[in-house]
Amino acid sequence: MSEEYPVIRVAVLATDNVYGGNLMTCRDILYGIKWRAQRLPGPKLEFELISIDGADVATYSGAKISCDGPLEDCDWDVIILPHVWASVQQLAELNETIGPWLQPHLEQRKLILTMGCGVYWVAAAGYLNGQEAATYWRQHDEFTQLFPEVSWQKEKVITESGSIYCAAGGNSMGDLMLNLAIRLFGESVARGISRDILFDIRRSYDFAPLRMGSQRSHGDRLIEQVQAWLESRYSEEVRLADVAKNHGMSLRNFARRFTSATGEKPLAYLQRIRLEAARDLLVHSDKSIKHISLDVGYSDSSYFCRLFRTQIGQTPAAYRKQFSN
Repeated sequence: MSEEYPVIRVAVLATDNVYGGNLMTCRDILYGIKWRAQRLPGPKLEFELISIDGADVATYSGAKISCDGPLEDCDWDVIILPHVWASVQQLAELNETIGPWLQPHLEQRKLILTMGCGVYWVAAAGYLNGQEAATYWRQHDEFTQLFPEVSWQKEKVITESGSIYCAAGGNSMGDLMLNLAIRLFGESVARGISRDILFDIRRSYDFAPLRMGSQRSHGDRLIEQVQAWLESRYSEEVRLADVAKNHGMSLRNFARRFTSATGEKPLAYLQRIRLEAARDLLVHSDKSIKHISLDVGYSDSSYFCRLFRTQIGQTPAAYRKQFSN
């Protein structure tokens, strides 16, 4: 008897005036993930485009896109909310139906990916209060006034707040979908998608810290602040004693509290951020290994190479050769 694996169910919400390219890129990437995942042992993927009533939707440019069903089914593991060209009033009117459907998924901390204005429905539910969020630049000021308790990040194109991820634009949406592939099915599937579909994207921002997202939902807000600080400053010289002092803790208390919250010692966490960033640069840039070593915080490239080989299982050069082709 063949072994049965769990099925991860993904819903992509489609409404009138949705950005068709945004919606179909999500669909194409999900199809690629499904195709690759079904050839590996482990969980499988199913996904549907759903609209409020199950009918076709008209995109921003007027194209008609058929949908697979209505909002009735609430048993989704992942929800994707693409960008919509709509006024706040139109978004609020849609929220009368979308809000009640979305609410149980937010309560159960299901994985939610928003793109551009898709973040509206999550913010309206109050689940981003006190959390970082990003949106399409045209809506930033308006959403800041409408949802003042949300920490809107105008300079960031991707944010992560527990199980809620926000992308501000099209290219960042592609990377958010790659992060979904990593979280659900691992690096090999994500790399395949990157080579097949997103090979021409050269990011101007750092994607690696998003892979640490599973360690950011522990509830210790002070340690979350430390993690955010480390993730934004890992390329600099970091002294953990200074980090502890700057956050009002002794080094001993800091180390104990950090490990209790994240399951990892602070130095190991910092090293892993740096190595994730290095892996990204090895695949997506033409920089030399010495240059990459400096970019991720190691002035001694020999030490960096030894650490990379110990933690990743191969040299930086071998890793680049294997995964950048």
